[in-house]
Amino acid sequence: MKIKLYPKDLLETAWRKDKKLYADGDAVKPPQCLRCGAPLAAHLMVNALSRYADVQICEACGMDEALRDAAHAPLPLTEWDAVKRGRLPASEKGRVCYLDTTCTFEEVFRHTYTPPMQLTGRPVSEIAYSRSDYDGHRWWTTWHDGPGKKAAPELVKEIDDFQNALFKLPAFKTLNTMRRFCRYAQATSEATEFNLYSETDHLYIWIRMITRFGDYNVYVHYYDKAAVGGK
Repeated sequence: MKIKLYPKDLLETAWRKDKKLYADGDAVKPPQCLRCGAPLAAHLMVNALSRYADVQICEACGMDEALRDAAHAPLPLTEWDAVKRGRLPASEKGRVCYLDTTCTFEEVFRHTYTPPMQLTGRPVSEIAYSRSDYDGHRWWTTWHDGPGKKAAPELVKEIDDFQNALFKLPAFKTLNTMRRFCRYAQATSEATEFNLYSETDHLYIWIRMITRFGDYNVYVHYYDKAAVGGK
């Protein structure tokens, strides 16, 4: 299983195609800046290298990124012109699981039950969740089952495949690499907590990242698509 970050991976794919227009370092007809949509400079090296994706952007966007970076307020990649105007290549659905900052399965959280001795509800479609912490040397993970009967083998396999692929990403090498990766995630009301979302053939997935050392740092919740809606 491959896991990639949306839309960073697709922006970089689009840039590799655009960069071919600079055959000798100059472009007769420069491509549009993926960030703002304005034409890039005709000479490749005049353009700025983005701080958030391996692409070159126009000088104005390079300056804006620097100012936003200093203020810790980057422009989300989902707000880039190429994303909003649909100028990206098609995603590799079926072959790649994308990590996204937008939750597309809100219905999951509308059908809940309250376990004994707890005050908050949990989605009835939850199969399992993992809880991981980084001790300064390695990750430690514990698993917790959801309600109901035992998960089918194909769901267990998808969970194992996704979990293994996720923690093999460079972003999850250490807690510090995860902290840097969180700049691509959905921010929350807590400055040290972030969200990402994904899905596989049979699962919706919510990844909760907490950057505080000494706390549980990653929760990965797995929900059965077939059970969404309380089925």
